[in-house]
Amino acid sequence: MSRTPKPWFPAALSLMMVGWGANQFVSLLVYYRQEHGFSEVMVTSMLGVYVLGLVPALLLGGRYSDRTGRKHITLFAVALSMAANVAMMGSIFGALPLFAGRLMAGVATGLVMAAATSWVKELSQAPWDLHSVAGSGARRASLLTSAGFWFGPVVGGLLANNAPAPAFLPYAVHIALCVPVLFVVARLPETRRAGASLGGAAQAQAANPQARKRFRLVVAPAALWVFASGTTGFAVVPAVIPGLGEGRLAYATAAVAITLGCSVLIQPLARRLDTVVSARSLLTGTVIVFVGLASLLAAILLPSPALGLVASAVLGCGNGLLMVGGLLEIQRLAAAHELGKLTGFFYTLAYVGFLAPTAVAVAAQWADGAWIMAAMMGLALVSLAFIGTNSRRFLPHALERVEPLPLEHGHEQSTH
Repeated sequence: MSRTPKPWFPAALSLMMVGWGANQFVSLLVYYRQEHGFSEVMVTSMLGVYVLGLVPALLLGGRYSDRTGRKHITLFAVALSMAANVAMMGSIFGALPLFAGRLMAGVATGLVMAAATSWVKELSQAPWDLHSVAGSGARRASLLTSAGFWFGPVVGGLLANNAPAPAFLPYAVHIALCVPVLFVVARLPETRRAGASLGGAAQAQAANPQARKRFRLVVAPAALWVFASGTTGFAVVPAVIPGLGEGRLAYATAAVAITLGCSVLIQPLARRLDTVVSARSLLTGTVIVFVGLASLLAAILLPSPALGLVASAVLGCGNGLLMVGGLLEIQRLAAAHELGKLTGFFYTLAYVGFLAPTAVAVAAQWADGAWIMAAMMGLALVSLAFIGTNSRRFLPHALERVEPLPLEHGHEQSTH
């Protein structure tokens, strides 16, 4: 049994700290462009290289944590996040330390999001938590992850704008905060033992094609917009709004704070929107993303920096709804022994959207920003068509009918 009254919280705190370390770089994008002379494509490519480390870590880390346990992977991820910050302190030597640090941060984030998200879900149920309700694990993991994604760039941006050594101090603060988290997480109980056996119900769920179809046709189209919406709100908006001049760094910090702040604040609503009979939360989130892209298109055409921040807020709301809604769908679809793997698949698709700023920066060399936003709106409509068409199909509660439980000793089962 846990030595802490709420063992899920330190596990979720590890998600927050790794997310903090991964995202504080975002608020320094303008600083690196202005002070180091890095091009827009180079700086946004540093966002992209993060995904190169993250995707294999998500896919392999989830599977490995299902087989061997969650805790040791989570501890390694927090330590690797600290090492990534040490590397990025070397930006005075050029772009290479930043690329190396971003790659390490991607690996750390992939590992912790696959393993610790599943760990929080398992620690949010008996015997570790006797009072939580269904869906608490997804909401807790998503909330602390989003909080880390918010704190990192906001604190980093404040330090970069107002404190000395902006290329050093934000990373040092994060490292100092990670140290006590490592010690607390090391005391938590493990929820998955190596070689744990599967029950008949779990085997039936794993083999059921309904879950796979719903993942492909409902969850995947929504997952692609989880971080595409967020990164558009905090990285694309400051890059495409004209006329900001020397205020672009402060504007970028505001865009980050608004986008990720709205993502955190909207998440309780996502839990209320969720239902087992449809993909209502995912539909709502994708519609909001479409509205956010339309707002950004209007901000570019006017042009209006204020409307750009409104677009950041709307896109942040879409990010929060889609993250919680997607995790709730995953936790209904996944068998216990595949929770980490399916969580990894979900986040892998979600992080494809992290390439959105890089794609926009590259496309902007040939196309106007307004046309790029219009194209993104078209893609959002395609996703909406898939989700809406299949919202009530391949529902996970149908898994109950796959393999009826055997009656013991010839007696009928009783209902309570």
